[in-house]
Amino acid sequence: MDPNENQSNRQMNPSINPQQSVLPTGPVTYPQGGQPVTYPPSNMPPGLFGGMTFIYVEDPMLELASCPSLLIRQEPEFLEKFSGCEQPNIYHIFGNTSVGFKYLFKCIEKSNWCTRRFCPSTQRPLDLDIIHCSSYDQLGMNYTTPFATMNKPFLCTICCICRPEIEVILNSSGKAIGKVRHVCTVCDPTFEVYNAEGNLRYAVSANCCQCALLMPGFLSKSSRGVFDILEGEQKVGSITKEPASLSELVTDADSYIFNFPTSADANDKLLLTGLALLIDYQFFESDADEDIKKRRKGGGGVSLKIGGAGLKISAGGRRRK
Repeated sequence: MDPNENQSNRQMNPSINPQQSVLPTGPVTYPQGGQPVTYPPSNMPPGLFGGMTFIYVEDPMLELASCPSLLIRQEPEFLEKFSGCEQPNIYHIFGNTSVGFKYLFKCIEKSNWCTRRFCPSTQRPLDLDIIHCSSYDQLGMNYTTPFATMNKPFLCTICCICRPEIEVILNSSGKAIGKVRHVCTVCDPTFEVYNAEGNLRYAVSANCCQCALLMPGFLSKSSRGVFDILEGEQKVGSITKEPASLSELVTDADSYIFNFPTSADANDKLLLTGLALLIDYQFFESDADEDIKKRRKGGGGVSLKIGGAGLKISAGGRRRK
């Protein structure tokens, strides 16, 4: 294939399949939001793309719409585990494409130190910035501006009052595309997904007798939990919390696999991604919540054994022999 011919075709046909690959022997210009953008950037080190296949995707929502399933991995925080100080969560989102799972998005929690330290994860107010990882970002370059934000407000939940929710906002328009709400149920945990017009798109429910939901600590993390996506009464997809890997077992990190409904568009898929993150904060941040309870009682921290005596150092600096 002639690279010059491929470049010419892309410049003449802006609607070319965004998943098509080119070999970047030189700078290539693509339209993006009506403005030409050149990749690789002029300040990129020479030879960085040598022998590599460059995949350009103009619109993150277009790329999301083409993925039938996603993999979400939470980044393990070892510093958090050994210091007792809750760190902002970071999630890496991979899309299932024809060539395997591709790194699509990075999701970064924005919250303050006080709320992470003293608020349970079910009530903690936060924003989640969703960043689209273009191909040159994956090779170590800087990430771009978040294309979407998920807002989880502070809500003092009591039974059916002030139920937890996440609102998803596209930064390009500044408008919400919908929200996800954890509804009040007696047994099976249930969530509802609403679009921008307030219409119910999907309900998501899980059997409350699963080990991942019933058991604490190690038993929960080493178990698989399945949440069914329902359209009406029919199951159309699923969200699965995978059994923890070794690094996840010693932290509060988790992994999730999506199977999207075939009827879901890009907005629906982004809302369901927000749902998975809400599930994580509602059910699987148990280590962080236990640390908060210990701090309220004056305990917590790291236990050490020095000279045969037990010495406990709490996160607040209190010491007990």
